[in-house]
Amino acid sequence: MNWAGSTVSALWGYQPITRPSVSWIRKSDGNWSGDDRGVSEDSHEAAINFKGTEAELSTLETVLAANRESYSITCGAGEEIFGADVNYSGSLTVVVVQYGNIQSINKGVYSMPLKLRLPAPSFIGSASLANLRVAHKFSPNSQFDISKQFSLQGTGRYLDYATDPGLFKAVFKQTFEEMKAIRRYLLTTSRTASVSFPAIGISKPFGQRMGTGPFTVKVIQWRDLGRKNFTDWEVEITFARVI
Repeated sequence: MNWAGSTVSALWGYQPITRPSVSWIRKSDGNWSGDDRGVSEDSHEAAINFKGTEAELSTLETVLAANRESYSITCGAGEEIFGADVNYSGSLTVVVVQYGNIQSINKGVYSMPLKLRLPAPSFIGSASLANLRVAHKFSPNSQFDISKQFSLQGTGRYLDYATDPGLFKAVFKQTFEEMKAIRRYLLTTSRTASVSFPAIGISKPFGQRMGTGPFTVKVIQWRDLGRKNFTDWEVEITFARVI
């Protein structure tokens, strides 16, 4: 990564932090409703842990001190710090939102954490969930939507909404190109929309009572878990069944 003339590597570890500008509430009928402020209000940040010699990180610190508002950086191969779908073909203007201290972590090796924000990203790739693959963690949830309250005398009151919602949360492992398409889908197509639950090889994603579908769902939460190695990315997605 070239940082205003200072070259440092982000390959030691970075985490995209993407926050869509969507707020969710669950309505009385059991369905989820989203308030979307628009794509332009989405937040794109990255937490990076730079490592290098003391001299390399001291040079970077000098660059940071010279301009406290924004910086121009270029990212190399494997340094997709804001997510796979961001266009890294040119320079990026970034803002440092959190500074860290240079620390010694081993003999001759130093680290410095930073959190960056990309105010005006451009994107590449086509939107698709066609190649979702469950990695190793998933949770079908077909909770019972019933309220049970008891008075001080022990009298019970039961209110059954009969709107058992069903949530499915999983971690998916994808290639770089697949991750690019998934992020485009989550940031453009799904947002607050009702979409078809994708084919992921799990016959009853919302538990035994809900059967095999097909299901209409909303993506009420997702988190880019970043690059795990040079070939694999992971993303955590929570689907809510539309009743």
